This record gives sequence, structure tokens and C-alpha cells, in this order.
Amino acid sequence: MARLGYAPYDISAAEMRFVVGATTGRYGRVAVDAGCGLGGFSRRLRRLGYHVTGIDYSECSLEVARAVGHGPQLRYLCADLDDGVPPSLPQHGVDLVVARTVVPFLAKPVEWLHEVRDWWLAPGGQVYLVVPISQQPFQTGHLTPTEIDVLCSGWQVKRRDVDGVAWISLRPNTP
Repeated sequence: MARLGYAPYDISAAEMRFVVGATTGRYGRVAVDAGCGLGGFSRRLRRLGYHVTGIDYSECSLEVARAVGHGPQLRYLCADLDDGVPPSLPQHGVDLVVARTVVPFLAKPVEWLHEVRDWWLAPGGQVYLVVPISQQPFQTGHLTPTEIDVLCSGWQVKRRDVDGVAWISLRPNTP
């Protein structure tokens, strides 16, 4: 599918407005696109001025992403998100972590978000998720509204639901 350029959810102008409105970006900040696939969102983050690392489990997807564009401010890394923080990422040095449609596939999504908060995020950093919504539990690649609430528990949340998909911006609660 990657070689054919298939991406499961298009990046709309409305989604980008939500991301820009929900994030506090300034030129030169660091972003990680977790589960970047073909790198479309990684490239958009780069155009917004972020230094981006796109991470994906599929080397095939990353080959396609690299062929479309990479460089000093945009690199791709093959890693399994369930294995923890890749050693080449700056600990407590990431301003924005993006996970579009990948969280429902993680073995322990709540624990993964806690690891992102505790190890990846810089002070003031945040997480942007795209989560397909299902009313039925255990639908592959989707979460129910209750599962999304559990996922977001303990975070400051901005959320918008559009066409069966939740756009979610998370910030760590401040003590």
C-alpha cells in the first residue's frame, strides 16, 4: 500500500487549522511524527518551521517518505513505538508529538502517552492525536468514546470530532 502512496486519512485544511490553532509553535521547535507512514504530515510540520523526525515501523513506508522529501530539518527513523523512546531522540526535548491514527494500534496506548509525557516532551510540549471513533469496542484501528476519554484522562484536552475522527490536542496537567 505504501508504494502505491496510500494514506488512510487525508490531511485537510481544516485539520491543519486545528493543529496550528491548538499548538504553540515557533520557528525551530522540535516535532516527532509517530507513525508517520508516507511522511505527509511530517512534511507539513517542516513547512510550519519544525525540525521533524518521522518515525514508522514500516521501512517500505519510510523509503517512500524519503523519496518525496527529507533533509537537515526532516529525517525519518525506523522504530517500533511499542519498544519505547528511540535513543536518537532528545530526552525532554520534543515540543510536539503527533500520532495520527496510530494510537489504536499500540499495545498499551495509555502507557505510551505517559512515556511521551515523561520522556519525550519538553516543558510546554504537547501531543496531537488523530483517533478514528467507533461505537463498537474492539474495532481494529478505532477507539470508542469511552476509550478516548480514558486515553485523555489526566491531560488538558482540546478536541474536535469530524466525520468519525477525533482531532485531539493534549497538554500535560501542570502541578
